[in-house]
Amino acid sequence: MKTNTIDLTSIAQQFFGAYDAHDVDGMMALFTDDALGRYAPYGRESIVPIHGGIDAIWRAFPQAVPNFRVKVIEIIPAEGNTVVIQAEMSGPIPADADGVAKKGQVVHIPHAYILRINEHGKISRLDAYWDNTVLNSIKKSAV
Repeated sequence: MKTNTIDLTSIAQQFFGAYDAHDVDGMMALFTDDALGRYAPYGRESIVPIHGGIDAIWRAFPQAVPNFRVKVIEIIPAEGNTVVIQAEMSGPIPADADGVAKKGQVVHIPHAYILRINEHGKISRLDAYWDNTVLNSIKKSAV
């Protein structure tokens, strides 16, 4: 989809390609300096800066799950400069999660992202939604 001359689908594909490659610097280059993000499972009001906020999660994640993958299932153009992405995060679980997965078992967690892209082709807002059951189970088993 193009809004003005900005190809929203291409920007989304660049972001998720960098995410899958564990290229956080490549991901960060796609955001405005004041971009905000929300990981909904952390709370409805969990809006934080991308730079100096969510990027720390992205930098730590490859250490926690070194072989994680990101697969885009569908990119859906929405109103204005907004695009919705259905993606799947997968990778081997680093610890047993009772009733969910055994250590080393690859799990697949569906995600939905909403990206808002400004008139200069930079992402100004990211919202992410996913089922936190697997992550909560791992956290509980590590206690």
